[in-house]
Amino acid sequence: MASQLKRNSTSTTGSAIDSLRLAERYFILRNGGDAYYMKNPVLSSDQTSIECTLDTVPFYHQVYLQKGTTGNKKYSQSNVLESSVLNEVHFHIPPDKTALPGPYKLQLDQVQKIEVIEKDRKRTTSSYVIGALGYTLGVLAVVTIIVAATKSSCPFVSAYTNGSFSLQGEIYGGAIYPQMARHDYMPLKMQPLNDGSLQVKISNELHEKQYTDMAELWIVTHDKNSKVLADEKGNLYNVSDPKPATSCLLNRKKDMTAALTNADDNYLMYMDDSTALNATNEATLHFNKPAAAKKGKLILSLKNSYFLDLLYGELAKGFGSYYSTYIIQQRKKPVAELLQWTKDQQIPLEVSVKTISGWKKITDITTIGPLATRQIVVPVDLSENIETFTAIKLSSGFMFWEIDYAAMDFTEDNNFTVQKLAPSEATDELDKNVLPYLAKEDAIYLSQPAIGNVATIVYKASPLTDATKSRTYILHSKGYYEHIRDFKNPPNVAFLNQFKKANAFPMFGVSLYKKMAAQNNLSLTASH
Repeated sequence: MASQLKRNSTSTTGSAIDSLRLAERYFILRNGGDAYYMKNPVLSSDQTSIECTLDTVPFYHQVYLQKGTTGNKKYSQSNVLESSVLNEVHFHIPPDKTALPGPYKLQLDQVQKIEVIEKDRKRTTSSYVIGALGYTLGVLAVVTIIVAATKSSCPFVSAYTNGSFSLQGEIYGGAIYPQMARHDYMPLKMQPLNDGSLQVKISNELHEKQYTDMAELWIVTHDKNSKVLADEKGNLYNVSDPKPATSCLLNRKKDMTAALTNADDNYLMYMDDSTALNATNEATLHFNKPAAAKKGKLILSLKNSYFLDLLYGELAKGFGSYYSTYIIQQRKKPVAELLQWTKDQQIPLEVSVKTISGWKKITDITTIGPLATRQIVVPVDLSENIETFTAIKLSSGFMFWEIDYAAMDFTEDNNFTVQKLAPSEATDELDKNVLPYLAKEDAIYLSQPAIGNVATIVYKASPLTDATKSRTYILHSKGYYEHIRDFKNPPNVAFLNQFKKANAFPMFGVSLYKKMAAQNNLSLTASH
């Protein structure tokens, strides 16, 4: 429970978050219907809480609370009142009666959502849902987001909708070497501008180099009472009658059915059972199946965890000053070898279906990043299923994936049309024409090597005139990215050697999780 500090207390363990001041962020606590300015925030040394002074939010920082002066969350840089909102970070917590003006201690495991309004992206708002990840890793997720926010971290892809550019997610996740460049099919929530154009931004806001070969927009027109989703290969499927799972058990013991019933409800299934000896987390789902069904469409809304990012960071740190040499060596390896390592470490989400002869693997879902959930379809062959239900198994390493929604659709695909649009315009942050790099797949990549590189892409589309139809937008891109690291420590050979063995990465994750939990328990005991 977040708690109010005595007025004469001072922080002796906190260390100032320097980047907060560098980024000139304005932190606001959202406590139910109340809002307070978090003055002088200080992150504790164990990174589990923030001490601050709660104060009244001045009128010029109440614009976002009122959804913009026009009520549509659209802000003008030229309007001094409205531009003030572009520095804000909002922390949402459950109602806390102790959150009153004065000294206050925010326990980070209470944070449910963080909203970041990006100054350099003008109208982009990033929303990060924390959820009930468990005390230790919930705190970790919040700290990770704070670091991202204070370093002006932005989403890779934003699309224009409802008067602003909004976060959509990341593209070509896991393609961290040139030979791993791959196609990506991201569903977009977007609307035309007044001139009828559609706009997307692809940006680099992290310490990495990004390379994009193409950015094609698919416009799918379909019946209003259905939607169209893509699988990982870009095949499209009509979804008109999705049925939620009748049951879902995590590692055969934890009922997670309710967590998967509704999409976008801030209630996720975390594959966080640390008791499994092999660090494997398996979720078994059951769906009622029509007797005559020979195929189905599994719909998943999912993302990777911040914990997976943390683990990769620890692995990279182990290479120390040898990291750059290691990356050069990795670029020479066959794609098959690189992908096999990820499978050996249970990084992809493995999807299987129960048949008359046992479990049959359908596919491995590639990493998509932790910033936002994405809906995808996995086609399921039911010809070997004679039961009145369909059993699906989702399997991965400890806490690598988070699942928001799961459903099955057994209907036939209805008619829909697809228009594939090449960009009509594309300019970078300096207003330079970059259209030739993105117009088609030709291995001529748009290079975005530095933080702040942004490509604004425009597509021209005819308006929808049939009132019985609706549209779905999908960004078809291809590319890869490279991490930038400058470690000074010597390589830890003994630490690195363990990852040559299968399953070592998730086992390391469980070990690190338990260590963090133990340290956190000691901290809590000491504080009492």
